[in-house]
Amino acid sequence: MGSISLYQLLLIFAAGGFVYLIYLRGNRKNKHLHTIISQELEAAINPIDKLYNNLGGTIGYKAFYTRNGYINKVVALFTTLPRHSVAVYPFHLIFGGHDKLQLNIYTEKEILLHFICVKNKKKYLKLLSKYNISGLKSTEIPLGNSAYLLYYKNKESLDICNKIINTPFTNNLIAMSAIPENKSFFLYCIPKEGKIKPLLKIYLSTMNDCLIK
Repeated sequence: MGSISLYQLLLIFAAGGFVYLIYLRGNRKNKHLHTIISQELEAAINPIDKLYNNLGGTIGYKAFYTRNGYINKVVALFTTLPRHSVAVYPFHLIFGGHDKLQLNIYTEKEILLHFICVKNKKKYLKLLSKYNISGLKSTEIPLGNSAYLLYYKNKESLDICNKIINTPFTNNLIAMSAIPENKSFFLYCIPKEGKIKPLLKIYLSTMNDCLIK
């Protein structure tokens, strides 16, 4: 086996340097998102107590918030794309991957609404499998070039979903639900900077008005 030429050695160093730069850039971007999204969550939720559990590196975190009011607990799961990985990150982009923010929101009051609303795309419709949609009415709510598939119980649920979907901040919304028997709400969106705080404030305020006080 012949020795490595200077040209080959330079190529190896260049490739290594490129991978390292991608790693640094990806880590920096994800760390920035960690900070920004946590700030927006706290600004919208206004917690009296909070706890963050890191999922490892810059993968994301699980956050637990306690707040005053009828809606008194929020659990957030935030995960980022592996921007630091040259080997993995391109595949996520090819298959439409994105950062994710999922919020489970709890109340001690009775909920007047019952709905499950999911963006009408094949990769998101699998979310419906964790819900019991039997006995619910269904419709589609258009939004620009896309639409949301809605399963709902009453007119109030339909009106509320239309209201939320037609706010200026729902282009990053993937799914939402209100489940009376669990006294819980769910919100799933793509965490874009500057979009989380207004969307969550609208959602919390609207859901708060739909509780039996």
